[in-house]
Amino acid sequence: MNSSGGLLDHLEALRGTLLWCVGAVVLLTIPGMIFASPVLLWYVKQVCPQGMELHYFTPLEPLIVELELGLLLGVLASLPVLLLKLGEFISPGLYGHERRWCVFFLVSSLLLMGIGITVALWAVVPMVMRFSGGYAAEGLRPVIGLAGFLRMAGLLAAGFAVVFELPVALLLAIRFGLVKVETLRRRRPLLVVLLFTGAALLTPPDVVSQLLLALPGWLLFETTLLVGSWIAPREAEEEAGTGAAVPAASEPDPVAAGDADAPEQGASGSFTDDSDYRRAARKKRRIRPL
Repeated sequence: MNSSGGLLDHLEALRGTLLWCVGAVVLLTIPGMIFASPVLLWYVKQVCPQGMELHYFTPLEPLIVELELGLLLGVLASLPVLLLKLGEFISPGLYGHERRWCVFFLVSSLLLMGIGITVALWAVVPMVMRFSGGYAAEGLRPVIGLAGFLRMAGLLAAGFAVVFELPVALLLAIRFGLVKVETLRRRRPLLVVLLFTGAALLTPPDVVSQLLLALPGWLLFETTLLVGSWIAPREAEEEAGTGAAVPAASEPDPVAAGDADAPEQGASGSFTDDSDYRRAARKKRRIRPL
């Protein structure tokens, strides 16, 4: 198959993947909008203190909130389809061990993201609402808007989801040699400052929610260093084994010497065995770890 045919096949596969993703989001957004209003009212009753009510300040604010929440529910419900189709698209270009690692990191990222969102919606949001309601007194009554409440809950959920994904991103970088554990240990103060700064940007402007986001992120970072120190030696051994399999520059070329065990080359000089060619190309363009 020529190169133009291969490119067209990839574009056709990408088109099919995008159509599946968009169709899943659109299809599942419809029931999400239908159930958005009862879900929102039920959640408000669960997390707000007794007697606290939410208000809306523009005529179309409840409708806009329901549309936004319905779209969010549709995206969350279609997430398994999106990830499945994305995995089917990229899996043909990966080795077997790379597929296994990608599945492991994908499952871990989904699990940690779910834990982060659950902690935000069912532990942090009620705590923030009770903290806000504690300032109520005679002559001082909280009037909280519906859109503001949903925006605060969404920011907290997104912030906790991002922070809880930090171990997956760092372990992925450590596993594939993009960064070293020693580098992360040396730059721990800078990373902690960045973590607290990100928590301040991703949460509402109150100290409680910022600390509740930054402290678990710090603990997850320290856990990542412990797990990363266990992963790094295994990676070093694999790199050493790969380096031993590639002939050094001073050794004679096995193809030029007529070695029968060497990969065959075609008329254009390319390897017939595609796996050997890809391994040699990866060795040349290996990214040097930080």
